[in-house]
Amino acid sequence: MPCDPEIPIETRLRRMTKLGIAGIINWPAVGIIDGSFRQIMQMEGHTIEVEIEMLSQARELGFVAFGFAFTPTEAVMLAEAGTEVLVLNVGWTREFKDIYEKADRVEHAVVKINEMLWALGDTGRNPICLFYGGAAILPEDSAVIYQRCQIHGHGGGSSYERIPVAKLIADNVHKFLSVPRQAEKNKKEHSNGKLVGISLPMIQLGKLIKRAAPFDVSVCIEGESGAGKELVASKIHNLSTRSSQSFITLNCGAIPETLLESEFFGHEKGAFTGAVNRRLGKFELADQGTLFLDEVAELSPKAQVSLLRVLQQKEIIRVGGEKPIPVNPRIITATHQDLKSLVEQNKFRTDLYFRLNMITLKVPPLRQHTHDLPALVSAFLDDLGVQFDRKIIGISQDFLSRLKKHNWPGNVRELKHVLTRVMLMEDGPILHGKDFLPDTRGVTMTVSGKYLDLESLESEANFLKNVLRDARGNKSKAALALGISRKTLYVRLKKTNLF
Repeated sequence: MPCDPEIPIETRLRRMTKLGIAGIINWPAVGIIDGSFRQIMQMEGHTIEVEIEMLSQARELGFVAFGFAFTPTEAVMLAEAGTEVLVLNVGWTREFKDIYEKADRVEHAVVKINEMLWALGDTGRNPICLFYGGAAILPEDSAVIYQRCQIHGHGGGSSYERIPVAKLIADNVHKFLSVPRQAEKNKKEHSNGKLVGISLPMIQLGKLIKRAAPFDVSVCIEGESGAGKELVASKIHNLSTRSSQSFITLNCGAIPETLLESEFFGHEKGAFTGAVNRRLGKFELADQGTLFLDEVAELSPKAQVSLLRVLQQKEIIRVGGEKPIPVNPRIITATHQDLKSLVEQNKFRTDLYFRLNMITLKVPPLRQHTHDLPALVSAFLDDLGVQFDRKIIGISQDFLSRLKKHNWPGNVRELKHVLTRVMLMEDGPILHGKDFLPDTRGVTMTVSGKYLDLESLESEANFLKNVLRDARGNKSKAALALGISRKTLYVRLKKTNLF
């Protein structure tokens, strides 16, 4: 702190020079304090301006200046003063037991980081930027932030020191360092963000995502459990104009009826027994961002009415509150059921259905795009390698062949579970999956000995017919529309008996 009344700051800095210290940071910073205590501190001379002056003196004496910033304004002030490294604070380091609450807080960290980074972009300065604090206490949390922010790294602090044993701290730091930054992730080929696949069904899905994402319309995602519906929703958000705002998720099938309104709209302190603090609801947290309602078909009739009301009025009232609060989230829903069929059976409101279903995206089950297995396996092994601190080159051809024979009732989620188990059970850089036995029910074998899904072939044939129809039979145009070569198109046509 720069306001030590006993020793002038220059004297203290020169002492640190003799000790071999290389960098100076304004910590503890006045920004960690608020309210009346903050006002008293500022009256006594503890201000961000004084901290910046201290860092400027440090730079003149040859130190590297690290600036701890809490707001976009502070980040700009520190950068314009020539601070080489900025540590962007996103809140107190805190662990959340509720995984949904934690996901929300990580999303808020993303928004706060991006706000500061945008402000810095207008300064013309280019300091190294690290994020600090908040709910990001695991390597997996930092991975989410790297995907959504152009941040250089993590100023770990107490995130690393939660277990006070030297070796465990060192191992924890190593895991954080192993998480690839955004620039490294962008080098991956055949990846549609987190959606991996170059098969025709995935190409079609990717085109629909890119078409729907920029427009502020509600999207309903249909697909089997484990097929990747949440990844599709996340991709839509990342490609939308709201990508810098929060992406909030709510599993409608996991919320008890009595708590649904509190989850949707939040509650005031003392609104009911156990409401010891005010809590923001999902709609308020997702304001100006995206609200992803998973398993929306599980909503009760009462919950459907509540959801319809907020979609119509675009405002909410917290449980126990009186003041209407305007909200404007984009709504993306997902279900493993057929919503249209539920409407016909009077199990889902027709008016709500049309509010939520301006466009429908269908995520294909894994058995319909097994051509993508090599790419999916590679992507999962990259992530699992970071998690288990191992370098895995790939899997054996025999293991891949058995994976292709499996009917994948659990879809992509099941594939990740299979690879995780094999990685735990086997050593070495190549995984052989010796214990994995495929379930081939629903799969047929051709004369050449290749296992194919009949439903997959029929779906691909219909898709190719539609593409050729749109291209008026011109195979070059059809290949261009699909983003594949003419030769690859002929191979697909021959496989589906269309050529």
